[in-house]
Amino acid sequence: MNSPDARRAGTSLRRRLLVLLLAPLFLLALISGLIDYRIASSTAETAFDHGLADDALALASRVALRNGELAVDLPPAAEAILRTDSEDAEFLAVRGPDGRLLGGDADLMPDAVEAGRSPVLTDIVMRGRPVRKASYAIATPAGLITVAFAETTNKRDEARSRILAALLIPNVLILIATFVLVYFGIAAGLAPLNALSRAIEETPRTDIRPLDGADVPQEAAPLVAAINRLLDDLAASAAAQRAFLSNAAHQLRTPLAGLQTQLELAAQDLPPAHRSKITRLVEATGRIARLAGQLLALARSAPEASAGHPVETIDLATVIAENGSDWYDRALARRVDLEFETAPAPLIGSAWLIGELAGNLIDNAVAYAGPEARVMMRSGVDEHGKAFLEVEDDGPGVPAAERERIFERFYRAEGQTAPGTGLGLAIVKEVADRHRATVSLRSRPDFPGCLVRVTFPAPDARAGDGTRGP
Repeated sequence: MNSPDARRAGTSLRRRLLVLLLAPLFLLALISGLIDYRIASSTAETAFDHGLADDALALASRVALRNGELAVDLPPAAEAILRTDSEDAEFLAVRGPDGRLLGGDADLMPDAVEAGRSPVLTDIVMRGRPVRKASYAIATPAGLITVAFAETTNKRDEARSRILAALLIPNVLILIATFVLVYFGIAAGLAPLNALSRAIEETPRTDIRPLDGADVPQEAAPLVAAINRLLDDLAASAAAQRAFLSNAAHQLRTPLAGLQTQLELAAQDLPPAHRSKITRLVEATGRIARLAGQLLALARSAPEASAGHPVETIDLATVIAENGSDWYDRALARRVDLEFETAPAPLIGSAWLIGELAGNLIDNAVAYAGPEARVMMRSGVDEHGKAFLEVEDDGPGVPAAERERIFERFYRAEGQTAPGTGLGLAIVKEVADRHRATVSLRSRPDFPGCLVRVTFPAPDARAGDGTRGP
């Protein structure tokens, strides 16, 4: 009942829910991760700064006044201890009141700071490398002494990388797990709607029973109720149209049948010369009656009229058995040998429409195979569990150029002399479409004669319920 275009139309509810649920979660996770990273990085940075400041204070404690002169009491062993670090290069400098270097690295300059204050930390570039520097000043009788202790930022960079990895990996895993849980949660929530959609999709077009909304979410109940109201209106409309067509069929067939009878009776009392004319009138009246019957059958097989026909599990073998005698009489009148080879073939559909389909297949084969031809009707189930109905004849067949067009309404092949209206196979195609069946045709030279096969979908175990649904 749903077309692919209809399924593609509009936006996806699943996608919309995923976006509405996951986008805020991803945004919150990103903000939370950034805050956590800043806090953790700041804590680590503070710890490193404290160590650097302690080194600057330790260096300042080595400055002493000897014999009235400033000196740095920093033996090589002590200096080596201060400079020892497995990851970073460390630099130090002590300068006197006049800026003269008292010890350490000449290219390291302390910042101008006030004596007695905590060490001041700054970022500089030294020897082409980023460096963190602590500057400290002490007041002595000889003047203001400034010291500087600096180190490269390898440990700090590595610590930031470890913090980032420690925060990023768990958060990414949590986001992935959240996405999976939300995705399957939404899928579970939408499962009743998907089941309802499949139930509608798998339903024959002739089935307009109300939908079963028992397992449908409360939010979708108004939609199901609206669809059921529409189906009720369609059922009422189809019932009215069927009543009209039934009345029309009766009103057309009765006078035509009476006219045929009267003409046949009149012909009995006429001389042979006049009787042939009456016979032609009888045949013409029969063709008119047949055309009227086929037009009514075509109208009744249309979706708007066939929607109200009872849809149930039927057996093709039963349909053939119930109509076989009528078909046999029509074949006998044309001197055609009609045979049946049936096996149980269950399907879901309208028994009346399937009877019309089978009858028109027989009439088409009988009319075009010609006198003394052999026509065989078969029913059964193929290897895929699908019911099939086929009619085979050993007549002249259908030219390849005509095989697509013979299912069109009122189409008759050029040069065709057999009586007909061009509606029989159109009715077959219409009824097959109503039942989502496929029609195939084989003919000469690949096949000795003509074979038309109708394959129906496998029956659904839910058929026969009063409603349809998941």
